[in-house]
Amino acid sequence: MNNDLSFDYLNHFKQNSAALRLLSSPHFSLLASFFFIAFIKNNRRAVPYQELIALLDYQLQDIRDSHGESLFPKSAKAYIDGWIDQKLGYLRKYMPQSTDEPECDLLPEVEKAVRWLQELQGREFVGTESRLKMVLDLVADLVHGTSQDREVKLTALRKQQAEIAQQINAVEQGMDVGMSTTQVRERMFLVSDMSRQLLGEFRQVEANFRHLDLNTRKTITLAEHHKGKVLDQLLSGQDVIDDSDEGSSFSAFFELLMSAAMRENLRQDLKQLLSLEETREFAQNDELLRHLYTYLLDAGTKVNQTKQLITEHLSRYIQEQSQDNRRIIELIRAFEAQTLKTSTFLGASVKGSVKDLSFELTDFSADISPVLSRHLFQAKDKEQLDSALQVAETNPQVDLTALFDMSQVSEVELLHNIEKSQYLNQGQTTLAQVVAQVPIEQGLDEIITYLKIACEQQINAHIDDNQKQHISWQATTGETRQISIPLITFTREHLS
Repeated sequence: MNNDLSFDYLNHFKQNSAALRLLSSPHFSLLASFFFIAFIKNNRRAVPYQELIALLDYQLQDIRDSHGESLFPKSAKAYIDGWIDQKLGYLRKYMPQSTDEPECDLLPEVEKAVRWLQELQGREFVGTESRLKMVLDLVADLVHGTSQDREVKLTALRKQQAEIAQQINAVEQGMDVGMSTTQVRERMFLVSDMSRQLLGEFRQVEANFRHLDLNTRKTITLAEHHKGKVLDQLLSGQDVIDDSDEGSSFSAFFELLMSAAMRENLRQDLKQLLSLEETREFAQNDELLRHLYTYLLDAGTKVNQTKQLITEHLSRYIQEQSQDNRRIIELIRAFEAQTLKTSTFLGASVKGSVKDLSFELTDFSADISPVLSRHLFQAKDKEQLDSALQVAETNPQVDLTALFDMSQVSEVELLHNIEKSQYLNQGQTTLAQVVAQVPIEQGLDEIITYLKIACEQQINAHIDDNQKQHISWQATTGETRQISIPLITFTREHLS
């Protein structure tokens, strides 16, 4: 982060910032209003590509009905594709893991610009007391948390103990008056603002993870080392994300988010809070607060999937070091290295004296002849059939009991088992809890079907490869069998 707003920094920022491109665009009104409706208004992390085109088509039709056809003459698809441009766009298009349809997401800078426009409208109520108390509490926590003096920490804890005891005594004596209506409203606005800011920051966290991945790949691609050193760099590259401040903070956040106790406490507290007379307007108008945990879970899961995908891509480099593909990989790496060097040189030349480094290749094509890649003709062997037929017995003695003993696992019943366990566990349950309530009857096939349901996301499921759970069942022989699988947590899509 550059805190020094120097001339050179701002000049470079002006040329490369997506937020400033948005604010200075001739289509500024269309861009900002559409991004707000499609992403920010309903707190959507990503929108399918075709759905985004349909949403823009509806908005363009409304604008044309009011302002004429000439204002935005192009199709909705043409505008969306232009906004996805890698260097001058506002959206990121990618293929998600769960579906075959591409999705689009806002760039972090663009989201910040749209939210800044929201703030420019002003607020009906600006609270200061709650923010000051929050700052004071954070400063006190830092002082006590970083202090090595045992007596200082004990003094601070005893002071907190005395304040709590005083509050308990006031409640017991009936002297506790609670918060005023103004204080309640002020803190509700603060909770709402911080929740939206937290959700917005997830796009920046995800972008920072991708930036770390890109830098790691550049380092590996440009490194001209032997295989052993390259593998060492790959393994250390996987730790870059987990060991960074952002990665460590996100891991702690996601671990807390997946805690059943945290989820239940947040759900009950919000339900009780939004039932008060002072917070009725929030309960009616603020959907984010009503389903805060669900939005946090969706956003956190998306970032976690990106983090896992980056790690898988880095691991794939190790597999590409196989002996059979060594020459192909060497050519690809040499091409990638030359591309990175060229792009770095071209980027540096913008600030230097080189004005035009563009060039064209004419008549560049490759003639491919598949003749030599075809196999030589081989005549097929003639098959000799024995014409002497033997008559089988009229009533053959064949044991067919094995066919009738075959069992088929019903996915419908397993889905019902998961939903029943979710109901008993307030909307979130692990596979181990499901099996504990409805024991395994058909062995390993039934467990594999549960895994299939989780992988295909027939019910919203989170698979954590870093944690293991043990599933046991009784075999037909009477012995107990056990399997260790990743921790699978089934959650409802919307928790009230």
